[in-house]
Amino acid sequence: MKKFRCLVFIDDDYPTNYYHKIIAREAEIAEDLVFFQSATEALDYLISVNDNDGASPEVIFLDINMPGMNGWEFIKAYEKKVSSQSSKIWMLSTSINPADKALADINERISGFLNKPLTVEIFNELREEYL
Repeated sequence: MKKFRCLVFIDDDYPTNYYHKIIAREAEIAEDLVFFQSATEALDYLISVNDNDGASPEVIFLDINMPGMNGWEFIKAYEKKVSSQSSKIWMLSTSINPADKALADINERISGFLNKPLTVEIFNELREEYL
């Protein structure tokens, strides 16, 4: 079964990250799973990987509503500070606000919008689409 090399999850909610870790392992979706509860910490990590010529994660799952730096602010900073922007970014939300999905749909850096929580089926669909 094909696997991604690395996936990054950015969500301020620890239980959501914990659940996604379990589901991602069950789906055997990636060799490496990296989790952050802060968009700022995730951005620092991605800048470091970029600056050290490391391999960027293939997919970033990004929560929209987070304290400090939210998902939209993360994307702006990511575009400015990470020169190799090859990662696919999927926005995550529990929001049913149609404005969030509309913003995701018009942003070229965003591959799509997914409602939380992720499932094994969603991971399998991404595997089929990208691998």
